[in-house]
Amino acid sequence: MKRTLLLLTFSMLISLSQAIKPVPTAAGAMSGTIKGIVKDKDLKTAVEYATVSVFQMSDSSLINGTITNVKGEFELKQIKSGKYYVEVSFIGYNKKTIRNIPINRNYKIADLKIVFISQSSETLGEVMVSAERLPVQYQIDKKVIPVSRQLTTASGNAVDVLENVPSINVDIEGNVSLRGSSNFTVLVDGRPSILEAADILTQMPSSVIDNIEIITNPSAKYDPEGSSGIVNIITKKGKLKGTSGVINLNIGTFDNHGADFLVDVRKNKFNFHFGIDYNNRNFSGDRESENRTTVGDRTTLVFSDGTTDRERMGYDVRTGFDYEINDKNLVTLGLRYGGREMQRSSKLDYTDYFTIDNGAPSTAEEYKSTDNFTREMEFYSANFSYLRKFKGKGHQLLSQVNYSYRDADEKSITERYQNGTQIDGKKATEKGPGSRLDIKADYTLPLGGKRKFEAGYQAKLRQSEDNTTQSDYLAANYILQPEYGHEVDYQKNVHSIYALFADQLGKFGYQFGLRSEYTDREIKFRGESENFTINRWDFFPTIHTQVDLKEGNQLMASYTRRIQRPRGWNLEPFITWSDAYNVRQGNPNLKPEYIDSYELGYQKRMGEQSITFETYYRVTHNVMERIRSVYQDNVMISTTENVGKDYSLGFETSVNLTFAKWFKNDLIGNVYHYKQEGSYSVYNGNIQDFSTESFNWSLKNNVTLLLNKTTRFQFNTKYTSASKKAQGERKGFITASLGLKKEFMQRKLSATLQVRNLLNTAKHENINEGTGFYNYSKFDMQWPSIKLNLSYKINNYKKKRGSRGDDDMEEFEM
Repeated sequence: MKRTLLLLTFSMLISLSQAIKPVPTAAGAMSGTIKGIVKDKDLKTAVEYATVSVFQMSDSSLINGTITNVKGEFELKQIKSGKYYVEVSFIGYNKKTIRNIPINRNYKIADLKIVFISQSSETLGEVMVSAERLPVQYQIDKKVIPVSRQLTTASGNAVDVLENVPSINVDIEGNVSLRGSSNFTVLVDGRPSILEAADILTQMPSSVIDNIEIITNPSAKYDPEGSSGIVNIITKKGKLKGTSGVINLNIGTFDNHGADFLVDVRKNKFNFHFGIDYNNRNFSGDRESENRTTVGDRTTLVFSDGTTDRERMGYDVRTGFDYEINDKNLVTLGLRYGGREMQRSSKLDYTDYFTIDNGAPSTAEEYKSTDNFTREMEFYSANFSYLRKFKGKGHQLLSQVNYSYRDADEKSITERYQNGTQIDGKKATEKGPGSRLDIKADYTLPLGGKRKFEAGYQAKLRQSEDNTTQSDYLAANYILQPEYGHEVDYQKNVHSIYALFADQLGKFGYQFGLRSEYTDREIKFRGESENFTINRWDFFPTIHTQVDLKEGNQLMASYTRRIQRPRGWNLEPFITWSDAYNVRQGNPNLKPEYIDSYELGYQKRMGEQSITFETYYRVTHNVMERIRSVYQDNVMISTTENVGKDYSLGFETSVNLTFAKWFKNDLIGNVYHYKQEGSYSVYNGNIQDFSTESFNWSLKNNVTLLLNKTTRFQFNTKYTSASKKAQGERKGFITASLGLKKEFMQRKLSATLQVRNLLNTAKHENINEGTGFYNYSKFDMQWPSIKLNLSYKINNYKKKRGSRGDDDMEEFEM
């Protein structure tokens, strides 16, 4: 019923929007129209979503602006009498300027006819100061973030980039959430990866990323896995003919360093690329905690403080080629090999004591503890695609095959010392290979005009093994504990079919889709007689609508249904020690989450300025909650259970302002109300109420100053409010960073200096509490983090005749 009411509300809002008209000019005032069609100069194809801005010739003041439609068309009405120039810009293209356009009684309509724009000579995501790209490009079903706009992330990774974009929040320790949820899918160039989302985001250097797409309500064409949506990372690829490339070098404080290299060779119908990247990131700080656990009549209190160091190292080697057999057939092959290594170490001083029935405390015991965790991984992947074009524009079949394999090895060791002598210790290991095979086929059939039909098939075949062991420090030796050793075989196959129909009726465009998935899952525990299997069909409808209100106005509404399946370790029913203070236990009967997601958005664009409002409502069924309870004195157990439903109702806005050609400001705000309803019997048998609600908000502001044609300065601030959860609370925090970029040698060489955690305010405080336990932890990050990025482009900048920077000019012909 709620779903029906929300869909009716969307439809009513869309219908009302049809009545919105531009404000007329004053009575008697002469007004005119400027119109035209924007096309790619080489491909002769329409360019959709290009920005068209109108300026006064006399003082270069901005008069009006809009974006092109799917046919590349634009029309700007109610232009008062005068003389103007028009600028046309789009991601990856040179800005085109058409000057001396008259609007008067003799020329009421200025038809620019076809405006050809050429692909930018800076093809690797860099942008010239004279043609600044908007920080966020909005499309009907996604947001596109150009990485080159963010100076403070030039030596960072994908997580650093996401800190400053709409819909995303990043905490002090680098954990990413998409509209309040950490369950989302990460793709690389539209393809799934064998790596976990955290590994991809933390180890991919920002210098190899062109754009990042945020898809909060994906259509039926996309995999519905991930409760809050998809983050798609688009890597850099050359577009110039001949040879081009880029070299990046990163150095910084706290032993942060990295380098990457990319070369692209394009000749006739063949395009080849080769790249290498290496990245080492350290993340250190001071940590303190307080733990209180109650078992029976005994309450144990433990205090600790010390330092924690985290180090992430990653490397990639990738290559591939595109070959255009003829104008109807294109093949692509890509290969990738790499490795990841993560280390986390802590040196903490502990003080603990206990009380019986809250009586007098025992004598305090003091000791030191060292904790070391390492995770090593080696992986490779291969992808092949074949594009077959048929008669008629847009009529095609795209087939893809992606295979990836990884072999991971995790080790953790906790040792406690008293007066220099080891008194306790635990070692745990977990290792095993995993592979995935993805097969896709997408067919697109144009039906005339803007009407089209799409259908496809996808198979996701997953297989992995996990072997765990544990050893305890007994009698001055580590002794293997067989009861905590397990071997698990995990297999999951998902087969999907989908269909989409899209059309546009006047100003109103719509797209309806339906996806059906069959899940075949089996979990085998070696040595155990019981296997856990699932055979299930699921259905995922999607609706996307868009109303073009002209004059740079758009209204968008959508509904999608998604799924979040439990991960492998959430399903293992046995006890596994993570370290000496924490154990986990899975649940093979865990149900997946089903998510109903609704969005309504409005965008107004005026040249390089824009304002966007989005409201969203998300309902999650079968919420999978991480439940903590007391296992034994000073040891916590974590389980995952289905506890009920949750609801998120939010409002998001993005304001991009240009106060002057040298002063730009981007403001992003997000406010949402979270509510969860549920309860569950925890490990010790007590019923825990998991109902909670909280009001959450975040604010990000990015100031960019264009000091001259080759120098830019940027200052970023971000505040994230406190947030409650069923078993605790996360405190709010604020961070600030700055960047300064200088270009040399006709922009072939650039240097970017970054300072992060500028005000030493990056602190992470958490409270977890429930029946029989209380935990407070605080992490104070190192500061300031200073990094320098040097970037050199090879054969990547060619000045054009008659151009000013990358501004291609021509006079209006009457």
